[in-house]
This record gives sequence, structure tokens and C-alpha cells, in this order.
Amino acid sequence: MEERPQQRSVLGRYWPVLVVGVVVAAVVLVGALRGGDDGDDGGEVAADTTAPDTDEGEGEGEDEGEGASAEDAPDCDPETGRIMIPSVYAPNCVPLWDDAADNGGATHAGVTADEIVVVVYGGEPDENALQARSALGLDPPSDEEHAENRQKVVDTYNALFETYGRTVHVEVLETDAAGNDEVAARANAIRAADEMGAFAVVGGPANTPVFAEELANRGVLCLCTASLPIERYLEWAPHVWGGLMSSTQGYVHRADFILSQLAGEPAEFAGDEAFHTQERTFGLVWYDTPDNAYADGVAYFEELLAAEGVELELDIRYEYGTGANLDEDAQSIIAQMKEAGVTSVIFAGDPFMPTSLTNQATAQDYWPEWILTGSTGTDVSALARSYDQEQWRHAFGISFTLPIMDPRLEQQEGNVVSWHLGEELSTYPEITSWDLLFRGIHLAGPELTPETFRDGLFSFEPVSGHATRYGVSYGTELWEWEDYTSADDVKIIWYDPDTADPREENEEVLGVYRCIDGCRRYLPGELGDIGPLFEEDGSIVWFTERPEGDRSPQYPPRTGREDAS
Repeated sequence: MEERPQQRSVLGRYWPVLVVGVVVAAVVLVGALRGGDDGDDGGEVAADTTAPDTDEGEGEGEDEGEGASAEDAPDCDPETGRIMIPSVYAPNCVPLWDDAADNGGATHAGVTADEIVVVVYGGEPDENALQARSALGLDPPSDEEHAENRQKVVDTYNALFETYGRTVHVEVLETDAAGNDEVAARANAIRAADEMGAFAVVGGPANTPVFAEELANRGVLCLCTASLPIERYLEWAPHVWGGLMSSTQGYVHRADFILSQLAGEPAEFAGDEAFHTQERTFGLVWYDTPDNAYADGVAYFEELLAAEGVELELDIRYEYGTGANLDEDAQSIIAQMKEAGVTSVIFAGDPFMPTSLTNQATAQDYWPEWILTGSTGTDVSALARSYDQEQWRHAFGISFTLPIMDPRLEQQEGNVVSWHLGEELSTYPEITSWDLLFRGIHLAGPELTPETFRDGLFSFEPVSGHATRYGVSYGTELWEWEDYTSADDVKIIWYDPDTADPREENEEVLGVYRCIDGCRRYLPGELGDIGPLFEEDGSIVWFTERPEGDRSPQYPPRTGREDAS
């Protein structure tokens, strides 16, 4: 029998990303930067892919050299309009900077002619994160190894992306504050901005938006949120950015799925056969913080449903707890759902509450459909195996995560950092945040400010149309509001408790999510006729090879922008 791959190779190197935010909130972009990053075939990139001119940057742009153009840069792939790194998320080409030119010097706090100060939030993983790490079987590195690997990641991006004569310098903000401690969050934000002189901060406390708010008020970029309502990002613009889509964008997808696939139809996938002939009625269970950070997104979701004549039978808010608190909340929630005759429970919360909910549902002999919304970790097979399996075999819905790839394939493909260094690191700390940050710096031009950073990312050529790569865009090209988050699309999944996880050495480890339609990813408004749910034929558990259209562009490794050929 063929030896099964070790799990360390698929998740272990990315554990710091996986436990950022509310448990595994950043799982959304982990796969985006695995191997070759990416399968754009280069045929759909618009001709004009240079960063936009700004009033602040026009004078400095002339200093880049007479006749300098993005297309003439030695690292520009003329077929794609992107720099030549093995990533579908490679930024648009920009002219090669002449280090003798004037970059504007201290264009903003945290920026000098030679340096950009970036602070990494170094808080200890909270109880939720540790619980997720344990459930996923992740093996964290030592502090020394973690710091060394982070510097190698940053050095790679400093070399390969345009920074206009500056070098990103990393400082670590050490703290033992709890993830929901608002007083400490505000104090740490002030410390990062005023004492450490940050231009940008990577990471932050998991369960309060106060940290991001304070940084935005002080003019500091923050790559530090999980998935907040769009109103928060617009209020803080252009300072706060995220890898996950906003919760409002998530609810657009959720409403689209319910309205296009479920509403008005019988609850055919419920565990209770009596529900199979009843038209679906919906109840929503959703997570919130003490300051009601997620309420706006839920209100928007209900507005979208109501506009099409769909009303929720119940709308139940809860705040994250642990142990007995979750069980007590779940007991009350399930009693209310059963009493209301809800056939289909929509869950938008943390990845541990379903354990309590499903246990309580079985105890109360309540067998509904469980509608997945892609919320933090609930669409991760390793965590779903901790839910009541007889209940969860009736779970299906949307997922923001990428499909599972054979870890041997991902190890073979590598990523931008391993391609540049010629070696695999044991971990890639905050790699998705560094990719986002350097992409914005690269496209901002020499006059670096939060505003030019925004304009640069808004000029990024969108990516979409892949099964194993995320759709990514910024600005107003796709959404009805300015978009300050990366991911855009979803896939459709259902839970199969009877199939072994192919990544596990122990073949008795049962329980995996399956995706339908070849794991096609849907942008907002694209859901129409979809493939069948709860049918193994045509569903996919994992990919043992990258679909041809998703494979990364390949280039010879290089040491910097200048030596490309």
C-alpha cells in the first residue's frame, strides 16, 4: 500500500497563518500562496497594468529614468503584464527604480528614504487558537526558528518586489494580552504607532476591532482583521486591509446560495424525514463580539433575503465562550429552533460551537439541515470531525477555503519564497500578509502613503476563474463598494462522514468535505444550476494534481528585480 503523506507538509509550515484571527480565520488564503502560487495562464490580463499615477507621485516617477516603462523592466512578463515570479497573484509590472533617484524621503510616518517600518503583532495564541492548532494536528516551530523564517520571507519580498530604494524593516510587538481585551488592544495600537513608529502592522488581537480602529485613527496601515462588516473597512479607509472577504461580502454569497438553491424548496437533506416534504424554514445562529462588530453584516444579510420575500424564522446571536458556556448557549438555541419548527439551521460562527449545537440537537431529537456559510473553520474537515457525525452528515453549503491538495504536490510546487531561496522553510510566518503588503508597496510608487498604497492595490489586475486558487481583487471592479479585502469567491461543499481523509496516515480517520462541480469557485451572482449534493459521483475530496488552467507560471529563480531574463 502506498505510504500516506505526512500532514506537516501541508499545514505545519503555515500554522501561524492558520491560527490568526478567530481560530482559523486566515485559512482562507493559506493555499493561495502554496506552491507556485498559481495558475494564471496569462491570457486574460489587460494591456494597461501599470500602477496609476497620483498627484503625489508624478514628479518622482520622472526620476525613474528617461523612457523607463513597466514593460521594459527586466522582470516584466510581457504576456501577462505581471512580474516574473511563480504566482498568479504576482503584481502588475512597474518600472525598475533607479536608486539614485529621489523617492520623496519621509513620505509618511514609518517611512524614510531608506526604510519602511512594519510591526508584527506578537501576541501568544489564545485558547481558541490553541484548540484549533490541536484539532488540526499542527506542530509549531520554536520562537527562534519562527523569527528566522519570518526574516527570510521578508528578505525575499524585499528582493523581488519594487520598494523604491527602501527596505521593509520588521519590529515585533510582544504582548500577552487576551484576544478580547479592548484596553490592551488600544494600548498596543498606540504603542505600535507612537513608540515603534510603524507604517503598517501585521496581525492583531483576535476578538476585538479596537486595535484596527486605533491604528486607523493614527494613520497606520493594519493588515489585521478577520472578517468584519464592510462598514468598518470603509470607515477606516484606506488603512485597514484583510485577506478574508468582509462579513458583508460573505453574506452576499450566503444570501445568493439560499435564494438561488434553497428557498421555496422542501428540506430534502434534513435528518428528520418529516422535513423532507416541508418547505424550508430558516433559522440563523451567528457569532458576535461584545461591541456588536458583526451585527451590520447580519442585518444586511436579512435585507438581501427580505428583498426576495424570504424571512428568517429565528435570528439568534451568541458571543464566543468555552466549555460549559457553549453548551449552555447551544441547549437554548436548539430548543428555540426545534420549537419554531426550523428545518434548516444557517450557522455563521466559530468552529467549536457546532460541537455543542450538534450534541444538543441529538439530545433533543432535532434533525435539521445544517447550512454551511464558510465561517471560520467550520468547513475544515479536521474540525468537522469533532461534531456529531450523524447530525453533520446533513451539512452542506458554501466554503471560502480552497480544496485539499495532495501535500506532496504542494511541497513539490513550493512557493515564491522557496523558489527564491532554493530551499523549503519549516514555516512561512504571515506569508499571506507579507504578500499583500509588498504588493501594495510595489504598486504604490515612490511616494508611499496609505492613500498611494490603496491606489496601488486598486490597480492590481484581478484574478479569478480557478478551482484551486482564490479569486482576488480590490477596489470597485467587482463589488458595489470599495473592497479592502482580498478573497472574492466560494465553492459548494457537503460533508461525508464515511470517507477517510486521504491526508491521514490512519485510514480509520473518517470524515471529509466534498466539493461539487469540479470545485468550481463562484463569484457573487454566479450561482445558477449547480451539480447534485450528497452524491459521490462527480464530487471531489482532494486533488492529486493541479488542474492545467490553475498551474503557476514558471520562471528561472533570481536574486532580485534586476537579474531576470
